[in-house]
Amino acid sequence: MSQEITYNLQKLLTDAVTNNAEIKKAALVKSESKYKTKEAIAHGLPQVDGGINYTRMGIPGINLPAGFASSLPQDLLPLLGSLEGVDALHILSTGVTVSQLVYSQPYLTGIQQARKAGEIREVMYTKTKDEVIYDITSTYYQIINNYLDLKILNENIDNLESLNKILKLQYENDFVKKTDVSRVKVQVANLKTKREMLINAIDIREQILKIHCGIPVETKMVLDTLGAEVENVVEPSIEQFSLERLYDFQLMQKQKDLAKLKIKSDQAAYYPNLAVFGQFNYSSYTTKFTLDNLSNANTIGLKATIPIFSSGLRRDKLMQSKLQLQELNEDIETNNQQLGVAYRNSMNTLLSAWKGLNNQQENKALAQDVYKQIKLRFDEGLASLTDLLSVETSLLEAESLYNQQLLKYRIAGLDLKKSTGELQSIINTK
Repeated sequence: MSQEITYNLQKLLTDAVTNNAEIKKAALVKSESKYKTKEAIAHGLPQVDGGINYTRMGIPGINLPAGFASSLPQDLLPLLGSLEGVDALHILSTGVTVSQLVYSQPYLTGIQQARKAGEIREVMYTKTKDEVIYDITSTYYQIINNYLDLKILNENIDNLESLNKILKLQYENDFVKKTDVSRVKVQVANLKTKREMLINAIDIREQILKIHCGIPVETKMVLDTLGAEVENVVEPSIEQFSLERLYDFQLMQKQKDLAKLKIKSDQAAYYPNLAVFGQFNYSSYTTKFTLDNLSNANTIGLKATIPIFSSGLRRDKLMQSKLQLQELNEDIETNNQQLGVAYRNSMNTLLSAWKGLNNQQENKALAQDVYKQIKLRFDEGLASLTDLLSVETSLLEAESLYNQQLLKYRIAGLDLKKSTGELQSIINTK
């Protein structure tokens, strides 16, 4: 059994922040960056490795010629006797190696790079939330607009069907022509076709909304359409523009910082590295396997790696990094200009949509008045069916245009919030 739940925009966004797949993935990437930073730090901390190695080297039997032993000196005869029955050499070694990095400029720079990369992923996580909020809100507005259009169509269909019943009675009594009845019937059929197309569009968008919000497919989603219409249109407030609040700007600034660290890292390749190490080993070489005859051999050392000559490798890498920074600076300049243009365009679009909404609201009210007057005159027999159907069509068009303008107004407001970095304020709006 499917469960029916009513959703408003706030509940949709709240569920999406928790359940949206893209946000969850971005959160995992952000958490991964913390461990990447710890990994970079760990490379400069003490490293301890242990190992055990055992080798059995088989020795083939030795056949001495007759009289060979008598030809040897007396002091070598005991050694020759000890070799009898020896078939293998057992080599056993075990030990621990300890190393500690003392100084490495690439290591220090690498930690800074890892931390900066973590900051980039933090911004990417917040930017992903913004994108999801925008997609859900715009889809929600489109669905609400579809429901408003559906309401208008249903009202018009009901009115025309009532009119059709009256005309049928009048036709049966020879007061109207059959063509009048057919005209109304055709118009009703056309509106019903539009209604089916609209219902299908609503269903598709609601399924998309479920995916965005992480709502189970079997859940019957009922959208709260109360307050969907804007009766009193007030002049929109314009948010102040600030580049620093935009995640696209923040992201590119952190990428610039990372590019500078890349240059610093390439420069660090010219510095020497210094490390200390110690090896604590125990080993034995016996003709019989035993653990009682281990001798220790400990080593403590200092290792310095000094770069001398690389055939231009380090220089070429450094020049590439510097050129990449210059390219990024050009991208940042272009991006900043585009963000400013996007803000101005969204502001102008919102103000234009607000004016258009006011005009269309007046036009809708005027069309409603005209329809009421013609309908009254038609009922009194003073207006023709053609006049009535004409004003019916005009009213339907005026109401539809009003809904379209209302959608433009809402999307324009959404675009303005996006261009000012205020999208997440929608969640906190009561």
